[in-house]
Amino acid sequence: MNLNFKNKTVIITGGTRGIGKSLVKIFNDVDANIIITGTKKYNSVNLDLLKNNSRIQYNQLDYSSDKSVKQFIHLLRDLDRVDVLINNAGVNKIDNISEISVDDWDWINTINLKGPFLLTQAVSENMKKQESGKIINIASIFSVISKVKRAVYSATKWGLIGFTKAVALELAPFNIQVNAVSPGFVDTDLTRKILGLENMKQLEETIPQGRLAQPEEIAKVVLFLCSDQNTYITGQNIVVDGGFTSV
Repeated sequence: MNLNFKNKTVIITGGTRGIGKSLVKIFNDVDANIIITGTKKYNSVNLDLLKNNSRIQYNQLDYSSDKSVKQFIHLLRDLDRVDVLINNAGVNKIDNISEISVDDWDWINTINLKGPFLLTQAVSENMKKQESGKIINIASIFSVISKVKRAVYSATKWGLIGFTKAVALELAPFNIQVNAVSPGFVDTDLTRKILGLENMKQLEETIPQGRLAQPEEIAKVVLFLCSDQNTYITGQNIVVDGGFTSV
C-alpha cells in the first residue's frame, strides 16, 4: 500500500497538540510538506518536529482575527499546489442553553464552521486546477449524537457534516474527495485536564472497546483518506469511537 506523500503539500489547522499534533507526526513520517497552523506565535509553540525540519512550516492563524485569516488565505492562494487540507482546529465551551452568550455562540461557530468554510473555499480553486485533492474536516461524535450543555458544539459539528457532504458533491467532478472524520473520546492532555483520571475511568466503562482512543488512531484514518489509496470515498462521515455511538 503506497502511503508516500513526497512532494505533496498538506495543510493541518490546529496542529500543535492532541489529534493535530499526531496528524503532523504521521504526515511527516510519510515525507509530506506540511503547513501547520496554531493560534500562538512561532516562538511560543512547543513542537519538536518544527526544529531543523525544512518540510514543516508553521503559521499563526487566529480565526477570530480578520487580518490573520486574510493573511493566511493570501498565503494559500500563492502556493503552487495544495494536495490535502485538514480542518482540525476546533473549540468547545460547555453551557446550558439559557446561559450561552451570543459572543460564545459566534466564537464557536467562527472557529468550528466558518474557518473550515474559508479555507476550503481558498484551496478548492487550486485543487480544481490540479484535478485532484483531499479535504478532511475533523468533526466529532457530537455530529451524530449529543449531550446536555453541548448545544453550540453540536450545532457546529452537525453543520460541518452538512458542509462536508455538499462540498463533496460539488468537487467530485474534479477528482477531489471531501470527507469528515468524527472522533469519539480521545486520550489527550486536554481530555485529562477537563475530565480528570477518575471521570476518564468511568467513561471507559461506557465504551465497547473499554478505552479511549489514542490520537494516532484518529490520525491513521485521516492518513488513509488523504492517500492515493482513497479514490472513491467522498461525502462520508467516518466515526472513530470504539463503538460508543452504536451502543
